[in-house]
Amino acid sequence: MFSIPKIIRRYFLYDRKLLGKLSQCATSCLTSFFRITLGRKLGFPGIALAIQTFGDYAKWHSHVHALVADGLFTETGNFYVMPKVAIRPLAELFRASVFKMLKDEGRLDDALIKKILTWPHISGFSVHNEVRLQAGDAKGIENVAQYIIRNTFSMAKLSHIEKTGTVFYRSKIGHGGNKRNFLTYWPLEFIAAITQHIPERLAQMVRYYGWYSNRMRGDRQRAVLLQGESVKMETENSKVTIISNFRTKKISPLVWRECIKRSLGGGPATLQPPR
Repeated sequence: MFSIPKIIRRYFLYDRKLLGKLSQCATSCLTSFFRITLGRKLGFPGIALAIQTFGDYAKWHSHVHALVADGLFTETGNFYVMPKVAIRPLAELFRASVFKMLKDEGRLDDALIKKILTWPHISGFSVHNEVRLQAGDAKGIENVAQYIIRNTFSMAKLSHIEKTGTVFYRSKIGHGGNKRNFLTYWPLEFIAAITQHIPERLAQMVRYYGWYSNRMRGDRQRAVLLQGESVKMETENSKVTIISNFRTKKISPLVWRECIKRSLGGGPATLQPPR
């Protein structure tokens, strides 16, 4: 999951085309992160990505969920498995990429970017990858896929209080000073909270990139047809050779810093090497 700080979420509320650009930022950063870590200049990730706009109590919280194959595919049919590494550099790459995108779109200037960069904990940006699925776990993949495209709110959490005419919304206990596990809405407030998440007409909220993209899937299918029915794959993965259990060279923090600076597009360079 790729998350962004509250201070910039409003840009995605009032300009929905930025949601697509946010997904592109996540994809490009994943690709760079995998290629640098595995020491390969080429290779394609496999990504099924869902854009989400809601958080607890249906509040606006633009972020990205992604089902990602843990490694890189190559056109020759190899799959290089990622070693277990810290993902802080990925979060910093994502932060720099989003800053550059919003600056190019005229939403942020250097002064605000520099201010946000001084905040601790990667300035409110985060990447979460604790949910891991084994190959062949069809049920687990289905459950996660259903979760990342779930509805904005749950009817099971809602109650209508007839005496006051309000909507009572239960959820988990909030962070910080808000220790409640509920929120009360006036009817019009609740309608406004829900309707802000209605996508624009023809908006593409689920996207496929890299090895899972329509183009690459089509290329593989055409290649199979050209070779004849005798070599037709039973599944798309039957020709993939998995390469794992190897050690990659230790990556210098300076390598990450230079990559992050390039992602930022030559903007404020007050970046520290990833820890």
